[in-house]
Amino acid sequence: MTRSRWILWLPLVLLLVCRMVSAAEVLTNEAIVTMVKGGLGKALIIDKIKISQGEYDLSTTGLLRLKAEGVSETIIKAMVESAASATPSRPQTPQETAQETREAIGLYQQGKLAEAVAAFDKLLFQKPDDDDLKIWKALALLEQARVMKDANMSPYKPLVIQAYTILQPLGRKLILTNADWNFAMAKAYWLNDRPTWAKRAAGKAVDLRVNFAEPLLLLGDLAYDDEVDAMKAPPGNPRAEIARRFAGQAPRKQYEKVLALPDLRPEVRAEALYKLGMVSAQLENKQGTAREYWQRAEAADPGCRYGKLAQEKLQAAPTK
Repeated sequence: MTRSRWILWLPLVLLLVCRMVSAAEVLTNEAIVTMVKGGLGKALIIDKIKISQGEYDLSTTGLLRLKAEGVSETIIKAMVESAASATPSRPQTPQETAQETREAIGLYQQGKLAEAVAAFDKLLFQKPDDDDLKIWKALALLEQARVMKDANMSPYKPLVIQAYTILQPLGRKLILTNADWNFAMAKAYWLNDRPTWAKRAAGKAVDLRVNFAEPLLLLGDLAYDDEVDAMKAPPGNPRAEIARRFAGQAPRKQYEKVLALPDLRPEVRAEALYKLGMVSAQLENKQGTAREYWQRAEAADPGCRYGKLAQEKLQAAPTK
């Protein structure tokens, strides 16, 4: 090749080399964190994830580190989807899938909800017809919605609708036999302001599974909401008078049922104790008793959501 022809071909060669280098780039967790901290927008980072090879650490620890570094749930989900769509070097063993499922459920139970949703998405990509995984993902979405509702954050209803969209098609085959599905639907109804339907579904869940703590807690929440709402009625209103006369009895009964269950997880015990404190403080006007419940809730699981809420109540509540 003459020198003049080489000069003519040089730009094309350089372009091909640049494309080969770009195509060979492999994204890692560290690269994603760098882009986030560098100020790149979510949409741009997600587009980069879609066109690049990835070698991500999507273990429980890896997901938690991404969250701690400020990587959003949307970007984490794109990483999970990208990893799941790539051809695996070998199929997962049933033991590995079971371990990942336990880790995802653990994230949900610990209140690490964004990470749990991403983990369930990864598992559902591998097992798209697994009804149990669909229910767990819906529960994680609903718990996210509940946290937002409790903090007066809006809008939380889109998460409820998303969960309901997952659950509703499963109803025909699961409504009569699956306690988890009925509990998830009860939670969706409650968060969508359908208390009668929520009570019915929660009651069905308890009927289907003995010692099912979560729907018992929800029945307590529904009773608590009902009494708080009744007490807002003007004096002389029959519903308000009944609520004042028997203040706290109905929710207290449900929460105490939970505490009487065997092998109760610490975070569930903390939730029941915290809510008994709320019954004492808000419905029975017993501030000293409320403090005792909140102290027990904090001791039960200081790191969970309700352990932390109990700490906040103890700092704000009077000592006597």
